[in-house]
Amino acid sequence: MRDNLTFAIVAFTQLLVVYNPLAAMPMFATLTAEDSRRERLRTALVGVLTSVIVMVVFTFAGHAILDFFAITTEAFQIAAGVIFFGIGSDMLAARRSRVKTTRREQDEAAGRDGLAVIPLGLPTLSGPGTIVTVIALAGLADGPAQLSSVYLASLLVGAVTLPCLMLAPTLLGALGRTGLNVVTRIMGLLVMVVGVQFLINGIGIVIASWGLGV
Repeated sequence: MRDNLTFAIVAFTQLLVVYNPLAAMPMFATLTAEDSRRERLRTALVGVLTSVIVMVVFTFAGHAILDFFAITTEAFQIAAGVIFFGIGSDMLAARRSRVKTTRREQDEAAGRDGLAVIPLGLPTLSGPGTIVTVIALAGLADGPAQLSSVYLASLLVGAVTLPCLMLAPTLLGALGRTGLNVVTRIMGLLVMVVGVQFLINGIGIVIASWGLGV
């Protein structure tokens, strides 16, 4: 029971840090600046729902993906660690991660009605880092209880993100660019730490399997 609870907490915190609702706030505020509150709520709901569906689908298909491509869980952990380290590095420098969306994609989205799905839901919220995280967590889950906690973490992350998006103009106004950069750098450090931990875990298992453990 304790192991399941620990796994659930780790799954939620890791997914929340990588999902990073703060990264979507400036884009959401800009693209919906001229919309009514009802329209902004609809855009936020569709974007969050899209990202949650993506996370749930890849959680469900996690084992199948690993088995189909004959990928070991530790190999996926190492790959995830590299991706997270890159995302965290961009965040530490207060840069928009190219793994999520580029400036060109955001500019193109400003003229599209489907911006709630692309690029807000995918790939800004549920980008490659998020997808890699849920697949890795699904691969690490030991039993139905832990796997269920990955689904629950996806739902909770979406529930946390919705009010963040709706409060984006207010929070951005209160924090200012400097304040947002400070928070982004802190989140970036956490993302890098998660990446390093994935690398340690994956490489440690590989070393042990080679009989080189100490």
